[in-house]
Amino acid sequence: MVGVIHAVGAYLWWGLVTSFYFKWLDHVSPWELLAWRVLAGLPVLLLILALRRDFSSLVTAWRDKKTVRALAASTVFISANWFCFIYAVTSGRLSEASLGYYINPLVSVALGVVVLRERLRPLQGLAVLIAAIGVVVLAIGLGRLPWIAMVIPVSFGMYGLLRKGMSAGPVTGLTMEMIALLPPMLILQTLLWAQGKTLFIVDPEVTLGLVLGGVVTIVPLVLFASAARRLRLSTVGLLQYLSPSAQLLVAFLAFGEDFTTTHAIAFPLIWLAISLYSVDSWRSRDD
Repeated sequence: MVGVIHAVGAYLWWGLVTSFYFKWLDHVSPWELLAWRVLAGLPVLLLILALRRDFSSLVTAWRDKKTVRALAASTVFISANWFCFIYAVTSGRLSEASLGYYINPLVSVALGVVVLRERLRPLQGLAVLIAAIGVVVLAIGLGRLPWIAMVIPVSFGMYGLLRKGMSAGPVTGLTMEMIALLPPMLILQTLLWAQGKTLFIVDPEVTLGLVLGGVVTIVPLVLFASAARRLRLSTVGLLQYLSPSAQLLVAFLAFGEDFTTTHAIAFPLIWLAISLYSVDSWRSRDD
């Protein structure tokens, strides 16, 4: 029961709290918001490691060359994922980000086939095909390539693929990624300051919001890590749809994004693909 509560908490946090947080700060540069996910998040992670007395895990991970190489790539992908979500919320395109997170598990399946040479089960293949049709419908209806809905699942899928091969745990791995991102994020913040494009310190409310970004970023990750240790992978996988569902409701009901005929066609196709994928997951868990 504790695992379910933590999983629901993590996914609803990502769907609701994170969405409203970035909407609150939508007048801040997406680049500054990205920088402060690291600048404010790293101290929180270091505090967690200190409370666990687990700094030795960082030393061990840094000595593993395979982990460090995977870390270099995973850092790029998680940064791209974070920036796309921030940009989606601040530019009024949260529904497109929601679509991306719905598609994410199907992209992970496709990556498993292409990269890991895993066999695609018939129902999985059908789900991926239907999801692809949904994206095409959305692209045609919008009159442009829905790049946010594509970059988010691909970046997070690649991130998951790389993290799968890491020996470092979730908190240790994320701490390593944020340490690697610290220098470029400090440079980014300095450049924004030099160009007069930062609101940090200039606006007290924004300054508070940016500092709170560490807690907003880390809390759901800790809850998710706790849930993953306690629950079956299939349960965690199915509960993940709480996040994009919450994002979708927030986009249309709270943020006033337009619900068009295109959405009415594309999203049911994605939901059908997800249903087929979920049925296949439940059927195969005992194989």
